[in-house]
Amino acid sequence: MIRRLQIISAFCFLLLLSGCSSPEPHYYVLADSATAAQRNESAPTDSSVGVGPVEIPEYLDRPQIVTRSGQNELQLAEFDRWAGPLKDNVTQVLAENLRAQLPGNRVAVYPWKRAAGIDYQVTVKILRFDRSVDGDSVLNVHWAILSGDGVKELAAHDAHYTERPAGSGNRDTVAAMNRTLEYFSSDVSHAINMLRKEK
Repeated sequence: MIRRLQIISAFCFLLLLSGCSSPEPHYYVLADSATAAQRNESAPTDSSVGVGPVEIPEYLDRPQIVTRSGQNELQLAEFDRWAGPLKDNVTQVLAENLRAQLPGNRVAVYPWKRAAGIDYQVTVKILRFDRSVDGDSVLNVHWAILSGDGVKELAAHDAHYTERPAGSGNRDTVAAMNRTLEYFSSDVSHAINMLRKEK
């Protein structure tokens, strides 16, 4: 009888352990666009562009991927996470996209050394960057181009980008977020080209 109780107890303990095990988290990064250079204009060269600072909302400053589950409700994907700080990832992707879209121009990431000799500084304030209730990936951003010393505002814009993911999972959501960043980068590179031409 005691032996039977021991076996049953061991079996229950194993069941308890298997029930408590958590799935392995998946980690994601935003990536620079492989097609960014293909849409490049005839860009003037030999300028230096500084990217940053980039600001993101506090609700996005966390490892978990955030989506909207209601008008005023957010959902955190506990097992779908960013591989590093989202702000740093966005800054790096924007810089890499601009390097592709502005060939011949030097691109630095904030904070840069004074010796970098920046001609244009791109400041970015992201207001929203998530998947909406209807499934679209949304990027709302206020951005400005400043003179290299950061004193004079040369251009300022409020922009809204949406992209429909191929599926409902976070893998497709991140891919759609990549594309919204690509559209944003394209608008920034176009604005810098226009400023160069106005000189």
